[in-house]
Amino acid sequence: MSILLDENFPLQLYHRLRKGGAQVEHILLQKRGIPDSTIRQRLTVDPALVFLTHDTEFLELDFECRGAVIVSRVRQGLPIQERIEIWLRGLEAFLAEHLTGNLFELIEPGLIVPWQILRA
Repeated sequence: MSILLDENFPLQLYHRLRKGGAQVEHILLQKRGIPDSTIRQRLTVDPALVFLTHDTEFLELDFECRGAVIVSRVRQGLPIQERIEIWLRGLEAFLAEHLTGNLFELIEPGLIVPWQILRA
């Protein structure tokens, strides 16, 4: 699996993941400000891509997603080192558990929960 970090995550998280042996990319190190449509396109063709974002718009699965989207619900008011530890715990658990599905939320204290879309 490959992890793609949205541009609003600290580079310290990227470095910690790489140090731990994860395949990880950070949008800040590629092309800052790439449109969501480009990320969605990657998610449609790459089933091994895990995209970590704060952008709740990705919870509206209006495209054929083959990868996984994890929306962070970690409070931004927490100290950065605490947030990094929470994100690391969540990503490590996600990768170890091989959860099925495409949409997830990462909540404190580092839990990954599936996002359920209720249709009327």
